[in-house]
Amino acid sequence: MRSPRRAWLLTAALGSVVLITLVQDGLGSRLVVVPWLAIGPFAASLVFRWWTTLLVSVVSVGAVVLLSGTLVGDLDTHQGMIRVAGSTALVGFAVVSAEIRTRREDHIRRVTEVAAVAQATIIHPVPATVGGLNLHSRYVSASAEALVGGDLYDVVAVDSGVRLLLGDARGKGLEAVHTAAAVLSAFRAAAPRPEVDLGELARRVDAAIAARARDEDFVTAVLAEIGPDGALTLVNCGHPEPLRLTAGSAPEPLGSRPTVPLGLGVDPEPERFVLAPGDRLLLYTDGLPEARDRSGEFYDLVQAATLLTPRPGSSGPAGAEHALDELMATVTDHVGGLLTDDVAVLLVELPHPTLSATSATAS
Repeated sequence: MRSPRRAWLLTAALGSVVLITLVQDGLGSRLVVVPWLAIGPFAASLVFRWWTTLLVSVVSVGAVVLLSGTLVGDLDTHQGMIRVAGSTALVGFAVVSAEIRTRREDHIRRVTEVAAVAQATIIHPVPATVGGLNLHSRYVSASAEALVGGDLYDVVAVDSGVRLLLGDARGKGLEAVHTAAAVLSAFRAAAPRPEVDLGELARRVDAAIAARARDEDFVTAVLAEIGPDGALTLVNCGHPEPLRLTAGSAPEPLGSRPTVPLGLGVDPEPERFVLAPGDRLLLYTDGLPEARDRSGEFYDLVQAATLLTPRPGSSGPAGAEHALDELMATVTDHVGGLLTDDVAVLLVELPHPTLSATSATAS
């Protein structure tokens, strides 16, 4: 909480004690309403730590002593002492409450920090360049309590080029996160092995999921391998088709032979394509094309993907990064600011040789 706001709240808590004291004194009543004077300490206990709450409590008890001595005149009597002791006990609860609350908040904060680190190990930041390819990623979790959900992606450099995985674990919450972690673990273990081709890689990930998942659990995914010459191999396991983005052309869905999702016994049929220098490849989860506006209309991803199509002046990492920001802004506008499903996006660019040489020289 910002310091000016905290100062204002502290002033309000102390001011309430002073105001109630003046009101009771102004009314001239011989009745000291102790619970009213405890409003300030209990309000402080909701926001501040125990020592600040104690400060407000001391002022509150002081007000009771002042009113008992001047207004009622029974401070030295048994009744007056009971009143002061009662007010002290009452505001003491406020101090204890403040300490319990802050300890609980500190514990939650520590747990959240640990969870953030754990979630970051599931979804690694994607390097800007791997194997000569420019990479750009976005990840938006639909859960306000989580940094990651069931969507997943990873990139591994191999001798033959670069291998990519982007997928979507069925369901939401922790179970989907656990499934996503199992997929990424299997992919990271098998992808660097030169004897494992893309089809075998899909089968190994499939087996890893089937070994731990329940019968109804599965993961839709796209596995891709891109060589330094632009040779592209795809295995689609029940996932939305990637889009090839070529200058001067409409976005082109790639792949016509998808197999079943991972975890259900895949029988992959790798498909081969070629990316020309300057081409981009968009991989995404279904949270993007299935995003709806308030009227229920789906987000037109193919149309919006024209924002990512290479054009003069937009090539290179900076241009692709800006274009991806524009795309994510359009989907956020479409849904009115709140996504109801996780979204993961990978944008891969095969740079022109001249641009690659320029980037290497600059580096």
